[in-house]
Amino acid sequence: MNALYLILIVLGITAQHVTKKRYSQKNGGGTYSFAAISALAAMLVFFVISGGSLHFQASLLLYALGFAITYRCSILFTYLAITEGPLSITSLITSYSLLIPAVYGLIAWGEKFDLYFLIGIVLLAVSIFLIRMAPGKTEESGGEQKKQFTAKWLICVLLAFVGSGGCTVVQREQQIAFEGGYKNEFMILALVFVLISMLVCGLVFEKKQMPQNLKNSAPMAAIGGLANGGVNYLVMILSARMDASQMFPIISAGGILMASILSMTVYKEKLSTLQKIGLLLGIASIVVLNL
Repeated sequence: MNALYLILIVLGITAQHVTKKRYSQKNGGGTYSFAAISALAAMLVFFVISGGSLHFQASLLLYALGFAITYRCSILFTYLAITEGPLSITSLITSYSLLIPAVYGLIAWGEKFDLYFLIGIVLLAVSIFLIRMAPGKTEESGGEQKKQFTAKWLICVLLAFVGSGGCTVVQREQQIAFEGGYKNEFMILALVFVLISMLVCGLVFEKKQMPQNLKNSAPMAAIGGLANGGVNYLVMILSARMDASQMFPIISAGGILMASILSMTVYKEKLSTLQKIGLLLGIASIVVLNL
């Protein structure tokens, strides 16, 4: 059963990347509308899981707000990064977000610094160096040529990196504070904050286009949001059944491999030899960092 859950988690992560990529290729606008529907769909997953048995506490609000800010940053800038640049490299770098809770754990949670962490950091540095030093290439997108790496892409992927790592830190802090309780309530409150903020931003920045953007983005955004909620739920189940040192390397490496396969076969994104080596080293670094 654990193997089935792991496969479903990897497929769920891949589904989130694919829905963002497909929507951006067909529409290219409505970022806030897409994110709002995704948050709503993910929130519905936790309502269903709770079975209507919810017990909210005022002390959850601060954690929910912190998670909402980092989650909003993660989904918004991951979408923009995938829109602006290659799926494979974007997926790899956002997967590096595990470095944030790893370093935070050393400082705040009293976790031990070991050889695996050092080796993982070295592999990560080499991976990024190889990916960035490779000569710029172009890729086809809607009949137009665009560069793989732009300043906008770099900013977006770095903010997605910080947001994704921050989500893990806030979630872990909430679980420590509440001794593993109030998972559904915490996620629902956080996603309500995300939904409201995205709708407000949509009204401000998308204006008259927002109704059409909501209509256009609904199918892909709903699928991506349901996948996001499902992934979070399955990870919570597996956390009680598997060691983290086994679970997260499989999920991280599996997600990157799936995204890389799709990016090269379906989206025809071209990677240089150095970038492919960097991608492999990146996968290795994720595995080592989780040992």
